[in-house]
Amino acid sequence: MYILFYVKILINADNCILIMALYGIYGSHTTESCPLSNIRSRNIVLKMAQDLDNIANKNKITILDQYHSALEHTFLWTVDAESAHSAERFMIELQWSVFNALKIVPLGRYQNVVEACKKLDAA
Repeated sequence: MYILFYVKILINADNCILIMALYGIYGSHTTESCPLSNIRSRNIVLKMAQDLDNIANKNKITILDQYHSALEHTFLWTVDAESAHSAERFMIELQWSVFNALKIVPLGRYQNVVEACKKLDAA
């Protein structure tokens, strides 16, 4: 068995073990619900910008990157999270799920795939 996704094990100040995994949050919306042209979506984005850090901390999320393609009406965020469920709660609390279709997927490093392929060929 090969584990291809990225996992980070942390010990917090209370000596509790935290397992964080890397997730990609992929989203898309229609042109009609785009924050650049829809006042309701724009208000959500502006409010979220103020609350982002607090909601991330509440859900034990570390935001690593945020990429958006305005003309494609898509985005990709990479986050460290305890689980896909905590990433889901995070996006719901931010209200991004109000105007975006979302996918949350575990991510792995490319090198892990290469190493797994090498082991398969060696067998």
